Amino acid sequence: MKAHPAVDTAEHPAEYRDALVAFIRRMVGEDHVAEDLAQETLLRADRTRASFHGRSSLRTWLFAIAVNMCRDFFRARARNAQRTVEVAEADRLPADVDIEYALAQEEMSACISGYVLQLPKRQREIVALHDIGELDHAEVSRLLGISEANARVLLHRGRAALRELLEQNCVLAFDDSVPCEPRERC
Repeated sequence: MKAHPAVDTAEHPAEYRDALVAFIRRMVGEDHVAEDLAQETLLRADRTRASFHGRSSLRTWLFAIAVNMCRDFFRARARNAQRTVEVAEADRLPADVDIEYALAQEEMSACISGYVLQLPKRQREIVALHDIGELDHAEVSRLLGISEANARVLLHRGRAALRELLEQNCVLAFDDSVPCEPRERC
């Protein structure tokens, strides 16, 4: 396989597979979906490798593709709003897990991730990398080629914008009930 001249041939996208799976798992909350989306991310990166011109790190470029793959996943899921739980899926959960609560958590995580994907590009990247990908400010700033101070400001703005989206679209509760339910359908 011939590498594009602008691509550092010392790095290969497949080297980031585990990091991509972990990142996507935090976005979608499902192991098998994370595996599939990571594979699709790597395939898309391979198909579009010529468009990578080294303006960012290979890792940042791959994570950007992964965020877009998650966006596509949530759009497809929204089109299929009626989601049913198969018996096999419930059987995989440990016996001591409250199935209804686990499903509500999964649904809430997917819903919130969908709102993260609605943020402006830079805020979405920062919130996804920091809050979902669990990278620290130094790693985020290095990945995106910005200062740590700028990363902190963008994170603050991204969280504020996310909070506003959630307040507009969700009924938030802070008692023992499900902490977030859509005003309509997420």
